[in-house]
Amino acid sequence: MKKRERHYFNNKSEQLLSSESLLTCQKEPPFNNLQELYNWGRCHYRQRTFHKDQTIPTRPGLLYIVNKGAVRLMGLPSINEDHKPMQNECIEEIFLGILGTGKPFEIVEHSSSIIRVEAHVNQTSVIWLYWHELVDSLNIYIKVLELFRQQHQTQLIWMSILAQKRTIDRLMGLLMLLATEEGERTEKGYALPYILTHAQIASAIGTTRVNVTRLMGQLRQQGMIEVDKHNRICWNMNQFETEFNF
Repeated sequence: MKKRERHYFNNKSEQLLSSESLLTCQKEPPFNNLQELYNWGRCHYRQRTFHKDQTIPTRPGLLYIVNKGAVRLMGLPSINEDHKPMQNECIEEIFLGILGTGKPFEIVEHSSSIIRVEAHVNQTSVIWLYWHELVDSLNIYIKVLELFRQQHQTQLIWMSILAQKRTIDRLMGLLMLLATEEGERTEKGYALPYILTHAQIASAIGTTRVNVTRLMGQLRQQGMIEVDKHNRICWNMNQFETEFNF
């Protein structure tokens, strides 16, 4: 591993980056597309590759973009005044979603929603940069903003799904959302591009792994979903439209 890459996100690299600000360094040409941005990240030691389930170092103030694989967002449930955790009570992390290739993310300061980012698959690569480094790349800047806007809309849908009282409705809503947002269209419907465990699904919809296993079995019996040879969940959209009744 190269010397500068070993100091990823530590104090030495931060000092190095601050001394190489846009005010003192030679100005970079604008990026015409994401591939040019990825190439720039590799050349400037702004890219790192992670193994599956490895935690990705993050900090507020930086923009991150997945350029290969997928990342998993983990967070804490919202805490209201009516139910505050006891002093010794352990709060379990929840699964917040998956971002695939080309998707940006950031950690917002003073926000407790996202607390950890993990590589969801092997060989997941992430680049990082500062927002002001996209000033001269207006097309990329606009594209990144649009992607964040889409993610915000997806989060609103996610919140609506979690508000459903029945567990089966939350499960179906989650699978439909992931299938239509990230899935690959097949002859039978949509196949999720990434493997999700029953424990991860249970964490996302606020139930137990046992419940998810039971309900997934029901959906398979009804022909709503299948599991392919790669253990990916396939959502049969045609079956849902014609046979399933809420």
